[in-house]
Amino acid sequence: MTEKVNGITVFTVNYKDSDKILTLFTLEKGKITANAKGVRKANAKCKPVSEPFCFAEIMLAEKSGRYTVTEVNSFDSFYPIRLDLRKYYAGMTALEFTDAFMQDGMEDPDHFVLLAEFLKDLSYGDGDAKDKLAEFLYSAVNQSGYSMALSVCGRCGKEIKDRVFLSVKDGYCVCDECRKTGEGEFSYDTYKYLKALCDGLALSHDEDCANNALKFFGYYVSKVSGVNLKCLTTLIEL
Repeated sequence: MTEKVNGITVFTVNYKDSDKILTLFTLEKGKITANAKGVRKANAKCKPVSEPFCFAEIMLAEKSGRYTVTEVNSFDSFYPIRLDLRKYYAGMTALEFTDAFMQDGMEDPDHFVLLAEFLKDLSYGDGDAKDKLAEFLYSAVNQSGYSMALSVCGRCGKEIKDRVFLSVKDGYCVCDECRKTGEGEFSYDTYKYLKALCDGLALSHDEDCANNALKFFGYYVSKVSGVNLKCLTTLIEL
């Protein structure tokens, strides 16, 4: 049986002499694994889909629950991402998040659109890659069921001033008066940056705030899910 899907290549592994095993995040089937035969050869017709970031219409042959790529119509390889280290590691962090949080065979059209729009903006839009990734992670974390409330104190509902603490268990920030033992304090400047994300306001790029916000998301993701985003650590160091 042959099926057509719209997918983004998330991860690839070399297989045999010239094949690759692909992890694809598709609109129609969620995350799937597919064999791409011969794609490491120079003139392979399906070669575009063998690289991360490729957004394509993909024909799949299915047999006994296993997929093989038979034809590819590439919409966009998002090539500019590969030309800039910050963009590359920001993009790879988004793919890493997708691979970790999207379940095999489970459709998630909202995340598919979020990822595709992020890669497009990262490739061709203005602004810094770290700011764009922070916005992506905020949206992705909330879509994935780990909702994070940042606008006001999650307990008293009042505006947070001067000192701010994170309740990982509850998924919100709290003020100094409402904090409980074990809830860690973080920079108020970082909080203001995160609050701008939450409120949908334009970010005024500050390297330290952006890095601290990415560390915040990395910490939060690891605590609520046990997933460590390795590419995120590399990006922060750039």
